[in-house]
Amino acid sequence: MQSWLHRFVVLGALLGAACTPFGRPSAAPGLEGDTATRHLLRPVPVPAPYRAAVERGTRSATGAPGERYWQQRVSYRIEAELDPRTARLRGRETIVYRNHSPATLPSVVLNLYQNVFSQGVPRNRYVAVTGGVTLRRVAAQGRTLPALEPSAICAQGVARTSCVIAEPRPDAPVGHAVQGTLARLVLPRALAPGDSAVLEVEWEHTVPPSGAFRTAYEDALGGRAFQVAQWYPQVAVFDDVRGWDATPYLGDGEFYLEYGDFDVSLTLPAGWLVGATGVLLNPEETLTAEVRQRLEGALQGEGTVAVVTEEDLRAGTATAPGTGGRVTWRFRAEDVRDFAFAASDRYLWDVRRAEVRGTDGEMRTVPVHALYRPGAPGWEEAARYGEHSTEFFSELLIPYLYPQITVAEGPISGMEYPQLVFIHRPEAAEDLYAVIAHEIGHEWFPMMVGQDEAAYAWMDEGFTTFHEDTARAVFFPGSEPFAETRAAYLRVAGTEREVPLMRHTDLVSPYGARTVAAYTKPGALMRSLRAVVGDTVFARAMRTYASEWLLKHPQPWDFFNTVERVAGQDLDWFWYPWWYETGVLDYAVERVEVSPGTARVILRDLGEVPAPVVVSVTADNGAVTRIQVPIETWTVDRYRSVPVSLPVYGTAVRVEIDPEQLFPDVNRENNVWTAPAATPAATPGR
Repeated sequence: MQSWLHRFVVLGALLGAACTPFGRPSAAPGLEGDTATRHLLRPVPVPAPYRAAVERGTRSATGAPGERYWQQRVSYRIEAELDPRTARLRGRETIVYRNHSPATLPSVVLNLYQNVFSQGVPRNRYVAVTGGVTLRRVAAQGRTLPALEPSAICAQGVARTSCVIAEPRPDAPVGHAVQGTLARLVLPRALAPGDSAVLEVEWEHTVPPSGAFRTAYEDALGGRAFQVAQWYPQVAVFDDVRGWDATPYLGDGEFYLEYGDFDVSLTLPAGWLVGATGVLLNPEETLTAEVRQRLEGALQGEGTVAVVTEEDLRAGTATAPGTGGRVTWRFRAEDVRDFAFAASDRYLWDVRRAEVRGTDGEMRTVPVHALYRPGAPGWEEAARYGEHSTEFFSELLIPYLYPQITVAEGPISGMEYPQLVFIHRPEAAEDLYAVIAHEIGHEWFPMMVGQDEAAYAWMDEGFTTFHEDTARAVFFPGSEPFAETRAAYLRVAGTEREVPLMRHTDLVSPYGARTVAAYTKPGALMRSLRAVVGDTVFARAMRTYASEWLLKHPQPWDFFNTVERVAGQDLDWFWYPWWYETGVLDYAVERVEVSPGTARVILRDLGEVPAPVVVSVTADNGAVTRIQVPIETWTVDRYRSVPVSLPVYGTAVRVEIDPEQLFPDVNRENNVWTAPAATPAATPGR
């Protein structure tokens, strides 16, 4: 199917030989020299580590994983107990780390995310200081590792503040050193390729109160609720491009995580419902017979089923009585990159069924759970919103991989984890749907496709903003999510408040620059990309990328190359100025010459970023003619002004550039010309 950018349309009839839209317009007399330098037209820069990975065969020039691609693997067994009264969380874990790389690893890096809440730790967000994580015991390969000062492992020439980030010196003593949100474990025996190591950690920390980011508890709606994440010591990623990802967690950037399996036991007081990543393994020990019966019925029936009701809360029968007043919930999750949970003794529990068609064409049921406290506005629809989002994205992209999805209400305004999303309490129905759809959209990027969202937030948030907008436009006909996203970017486009998309999230400037660089600008550009390559090609490119990199670690250049491979186009003219710079797009109708049956339009490029240009002409009888000026006019011929002539069935009364507003033009006012004598009735869209 051809892109709409390679077609033009006349309402009522196709244009004949009167116009040739597929060729490049010739420069008009007096315009031949109008070819100002375009500084933003250049190849996409590719960093040396990525080029080396392609040469080694772990990546490919086509964007697909290379024949020699490898990836580490990790398994966690965690036992933890949460005291809801004090918010203290204690746990111990056994980690099996498998070295699939060709490198011998003398040390292992752990992420200690809770230390971002410690006094004196570098961060770029305000936090309530909780003391961070306390490591009670660290062991590796059967040997307890003593605590070391970071300087004890520091290699020569490394700054003391970076001792844990950098590889330790070869003669570093066996032990573990903590620096900020990272720990470096120097192993008793270096981990050879193909071997595995067992790590053991005992730890505790206090869950931060409401006002913290991504994890917190709050007292509201008559009860306390926890949304708990970044809560256990976690092995960092070691990949084929840069080795250890020893990037400190400062707050703004999110996460780059290794895939693995989790077996997690969580102990809380009886009456506290828990939703988590994974499948509940012991419902007979955690739920009453009546609740289990309702749950089973919900998975067989239609519509929303109330599994735990307000009556259950009043009667104290939301959970089993447990042992000694405590209940242990055991969850198992496979092929996930993280584990999180939510808990409250005031949660209601609704369930719906989503139907997902697999790659084999067979339908399977995915339970959609909604946990929320009575009085949360609109939350009786949350399970339905989750059902629609799961089914919609499974059709739009690739099928949802996991066995369930849980939507949990609480203090966090919106955050995603495998099979679990944290949502707050927006008042409007469309806002609640939007945030649920957005966070569930993250189940594809980065949960199923394990992108480095800490370094390249646009791959995570930009993709998902576009998919959220697509879902909202379907669920709420007449809404304008694409316009909202585009407008949010254009408010700061080209100003000092904008930063390049490829800048690391923790290095962006203030004034909301992260929101623009991560969400709104790339979200708007995904729609532009679809316009450039065509709907069918765009859908195939996204599905190809998601399928090839399912449960793997793609880099930005893998995405760029995949799209170009599927589209059969070199798109550096699109990637470089939009992703690496902060130039703007600004096309203008410079003047219009109207004669019987024809409109001659002079187009002017006032911006730094090129784009294919669609021009529409409306006649006084309502007929519309469209023509496309191909991208080569601006990138190869490098014209700044070009004339185009369009046949008009009537008298031209309106000319408009990009009438569907598929590209984020910084000044829409100069995109439209109207005839001086035109009446409002004869100038639609004015």
